[in-house]
Amino acid sequence: MPGTIGGRTFLRDWRWATGLPRHRADACAIVRIGHGRWTIENQGPNELVNAWHGDHIYRNHPAAIEALYLLLCLAYNLFHALLTRNLKPALRARYTASLIAAAIAADFSSVPRFAHPP
Repeated sequence: MPGTIGGRTFLRDWRWATGLPRHRADACAIVRIGHGRWTIENQGPNELVNAWHGDHIYRNHPAAIEALYLLLCLAYNLFHALLTRNLKPALRARYTASLIAAAIAADFSSVPRFAHPP
């Protein structure tokens, strides 16, 4: 696969291994699947840090850090499941993911707080 860096052309040699039979996925499909996985791996942590504040540790206890990141990943996955599986394509085209996240956050902050009964 040819590429360029700083005006210089070079070739890349990729090797992909899979257990899928050829009738299920040809070489091009395997490359698309592999690059799709890289996209998920690169965008997921990037979004967790930049949009979900996943770079700040609030406690130093290992169990607290693990719980924070598990909750963060759960919220991230639920949000993206809502975006891709529940919202109509017209809404996804009209509004950005960050605007939808802000609307959800605003709904949570506007929930009335009730005092606990005595």
